[in-house]
Amino acid sequence: MSDSTPSARSQLPLLWRLGRGRGAAMAGLLVLDLLSYGTVLAQPRVVKWLLDSVSTGAGFVPGLVALCGVAVLSGVLLFTSNYLLGRFGQRIVLGVRSDMIGALLRARAVAVQREPVGDVLSRVGSDTTLLERAVAEALVRGAGAPLVLLATVLLMALTDLTMALVLLAIAVLGGGIEWLVLRRLYRATEATQAGVGEMLTGLQRVLVAFRTVKASGTEAQEARGVVGRAEAAYRQGAQAARWSALVGACSGVIMDVMFLTALGMGAAKIAAGTLSFGDLVAFLLYVMYVRAPIGAMTQAASAVSEGLAALGRIQRVLAVPAEPDGADADAVPVPAPAGERPPTGIVLEKVSAGYDGTTVLNGISLHVPRGLTVVTGPSGIGKTTLLNLIERFLDAEQGRVFLDGVDIRALRRSDLRRRLAYVEQDAPLLGTTIRQAVRYGTGCTDDREALDALRAVGLADWLTGLPHGLDTVVDERAVSVSGGQRQRLAVARALLRRADVLLLDEVTSQLDADSEEILLRTIADRSRTRIVLAVTHRIAVARRADLVVVLDEGRIRAAGHHTELMRSDPLYRRLATTEVTR
Repeated sequence: MSDSTPSARSQLPLLWRLGRGRGAAMAGLLVLDLLSYGTVLAQPRVVKWLLDSVSTGAGFVPGLVALCGVAVLSGVLLFTSNYLLGRFGQRIVLGVRSDMIGALLRARAVAVQREPVGDVLSRVGSDTTLLERAVAEALVRGAGAPLVLLATVLLMALTDLTMALVLLAIAVLGGGIEWLVLRRLYRATEATQAGVGEMLTGLQRVLVAFRTVKASGTEAQEARGVVGRAEAAYRQGAQAARWSALVGACSGVIMDVMFLTALGMGAAKIAAGTLSFGDLVAFLLYVMYVRAPIGAMTQAASAVSEGLAALGRIQRVLAVPAEPDGADADAVPVPAPAGERPPTGIVLEKVSAGYDGTTVLNGISLHVPRGLTVVTGPSGIGKTTLLNLIERFLDAEQGRVFLDGVDIRALRRSDLRRRLAYVEQDAPLLGTTIRQAVRYGTGCTDDREALDALRAVGLADWLTGLPHGLDTVVDERAVSVSGGQRQRLAVARALLRRADVLLLDEVTSQLDADSEEILLRTIADRSRTRIVLAVTHRIAVARRADLVVVLDEGRIRAAGHHTELMRSDPLYRRLATTEVTR
């Protein structure tokens, strides 16, 4: 996601686009808003009628009844308008949040995982909240306010043209000043939202590693870091508050100047006999009521400034390219010798791949047949990248990857991944109960199958000891489930997928010897009928493998059986010996 900040002008079409497809609702809200303003503007005329009636001895009861009726109608319309407008804004926000969530989940894994989680959450959460007011104020109330202002000015001009022109000049001058302030408000709001995102990112990092922080005694240090980011966000927010307050102050001063000017000029006209007392009261009421459309326009401009700042950050999420699901046009079958069938299993043909311009795998060729294949080597040399290539979380920069003779780029990603079962190193659990966690993404609806899978990975006794069995609740980060249990649950989930290929990333790293042995027996048994590719440092896994591949510096250094490599490859022998003596 790019961090470049779009200009406010470039964001305006995006803001209007949010109302696309909701024209009828917006028109209805605009009409309702204008009707509520219309009842307010009728009140000065009713007051003038009441005062004129009293001054001529015609009585005040009819005028008073009319004034009360208009006021009640105005209140009802205003409540209805505000409620429906607020609900409309919430609907817009829901749509944007849905689009953002969809964009994130459709994006490439590497594109999302490089983003700070806290900043992404801030964009989906607090940034979208700012849009509610921006959309409601700008698309409806801000659009109707000029019409109301024009009607108010016309009514003022019908009462006294000279005073109306003077007050209009004051309003235009004040509006120019407010516009300059609003530009500063936009920039300050953008900086504030970015600061909140940085604070949430820092806090999220600490919470994920909470036990390590406590064990390291670094609570105060981490608190200073997160609070420092909060203070930076506060400073930016204070600047935004200052500019927002200045907008409100300018509006208030302009209105006060207009009211006092009208009062002074009106008093002089009454003294000169060119204006009646009823007309002056009506005119002053118009001046007071002109606050509403001017205030609506000011609030709309302020809300738009804040909303555009948020929309810029939101747009960077929506602009993340989606992971294409179709087949690549240039994908072709793997060539096979004349008269022979293409090789089964996974074939990598001179594959190079990496991240952000850094090559991790460099021209590797490998055939992973059915059975258990183990990839090992020093840390950080591309073992997990190999799994990412097969899952198409990452595409090869050069070379091709085949599955049973078919270039994986010729398959839809969804079809490819249905043939794969992937267990990542952290083995996260998704779902609130063990039943949901083990069934997640498998399509399994049979508890007996789930129990069989849990039994196969050695979790039967553990499950029996739980108070609610499969209905036992696990929390968000599964802190009530040990690391080893989490790994075995993830493997059980992979087994339930009944996939052709099992991709395992360090799935025994947190297991004791007995649990590892049970899990390895299950993996070895399943590898008889499918492809199992396991990335690991554990020598116990390598001993059971049909093929061991040693990666080093992005290339395949050696391949063979465990016993062969112990004799022939010094690096593998050193890795194996070091792991055994730990």
